[in-house]
Amino acid sequence: MSEKKPPSGGRGREGTSGDRAEVRYFKGEEQFERWRKEFVQHQDYELKLASVSKFSYEPADYQALLVREEFGELKLTDYSHLIGQAKTKVEAEYFYPIAARIAAIVFLLGALVILFSPVVLLITAALGVAAAVSLYFTNKDRDDAMTRAEQDAEEEIFRRNEQERVEYEEAKKRHEEQENSRITIIEKLLAGEASAVRSRLDDALNQLKLPIVVEVDIDFHVNIPLVRVWLPPKSVIPRQTCEMLPSGRIQYQDKDTRVFNKQYFELCAAIMLQIVSTILANIPSFEEAYTAGIVNSEFSDDCVIAARISKEKVGNINRASNAIAAMQAFDAVYECDTSLVLYPVDILRPPEWEGIEPQLLKSLRVRIFK
Repeated sequence: MSEKKPPSGGRGREGTSGDRAEVRYFKGEEQFERWRKEFVQHQDYELKLASVSKFSYEPADYQALLVREEFGELKLTDYSHLIGQAKTKVEAEYFYPIAARIAAIVFLLGALVILFSPVVLLITAALGVAAAVSLYFTNKDRDDAMTRAEQDAEEEIFRRNEQERVEYEEAKKRHEEQENSRITIIEKLLAGEASAVRSRLDDALNQLKLPIVVEVDIDFHVNIPLVRVWLPPKSVIPRQTCEMLPSGRIQYQDKDTRVFNKQYFELCAAIMLQIVSTILANIPSFEEAYTAGIVNSEFSDDCVIAARISKEKVGNINRASNAIAAMQAFDAVYECDTSLVLYPVDILRPPEWEGIEPQLLKSLRVRIFK
């Protein structure tokens, strides 16, 4: 009779099912990790946008910077140990020659005592005198070598100290030149000299950190700047909120139109205030600044927020709950509907500029992004 064989492929199907389950498990873990990263990235970006509304106005204290920083006094290195090292080296060189001669004299005396006789006496006496003379001249050579070594060490100490004096004088000269240059720049800045103002504006604004790229055009005349801020498009604001569900999945929901427009309005106002407050904090000759937030559209460039901000009031920005409230405190000019859509307004210009020729304006363009 033929034996019954088990159905072929039974174990293979079980193995396949287990492999598929394992694959589904790992794919699920990978999906959850992608959702988590996507959620964290979304939240991080929202926090970065909100952080623009955190103000910290701290005017630079240029009077304190006018105080000249003194260069430290010269402190020569103590190289006295070189003399001791030189003497020790000489003593080491002459130790064995002197010890050998002393040992020879002791040996001759011992031989004379043990083998005393007229012949031994003559021989040991002659050799002893020779050893004693040799010991004398060896000691004298050592003393001379010690003196020369000490003199060489003193000359080396003098040479090194002289080198330190030369390097100190060169460093002091460089320091004084740098201090003179630094103080001259500050004095020019305090006087409102255009080149110093332009340089400081460029440095200060390039240190400003914003989560998006913002370009700024600054014109200034008679110590009054007009700051044109090219505002970002609305696309920088996420259209949806992101929430992570208990299951690990993420859920997106469309933002309310007013919430979305308010967030964009807040970001624009915050960017303008960050830039203007940085300018007023770093340029002592500017007592006020005019600013215009401009939206670049396909057909025209429209100013949607305009304001005149004085240095006297800008210090209150640190206490503002949000950028929109701060703008209202500065009597900003803007128009919006109930959904907070911003409409074009006229740019505020300094009345002191009325009738001036364009070439009298000093200009600067800065691109901010960190």
